[in-house]
Amino acid sequence: MVVKNTTYKKTVDLPVYNCKLILYVTSALNKTVNKICSTHKMGYQFTDEAEGVVLSPDITDYYLVIDLRYLSYNTIAHEIYHATVKITEDRDIVDEETQAWLCGHITGVLHKFLDKKNLKVKHGE
Repeated sequence: MVVKNTTYKKTVDLPVYNCKLILYVTSALNKTVNKICSTHKMGYQFTDEAEGVVLSPDITDYYLVIDLRYLSYNTIAHEIYHATVKITEDRDIVDEETQAWLCGHITGVLHKFLDKKNLKVKHGE
């Protein structure tokens, strides 16, 4: 059961890339994404149906937002992949080994955060 208007947030500093990744797991995806867009004056109104979103208003702040209803291993992997590619390609890094290490780091941090919040990840299909 998803509790209405529930949002969990965690900021991950990535000093090697001179940026931070802000993780959100929320029951209010559109509201959360629109707040981020408004805060960063992105001029974008999000109304889509999505399981998760990665936003990058600049090259120092990246946002990975996952809808609590779709908290599955598939959604997590999908959005971490987008975040990893965006962070590394913004720095002209296309080396797969570097991307894999960053992906693994983000995955570990996110799962530790989910465990701490007692959030259960679905296996999905």
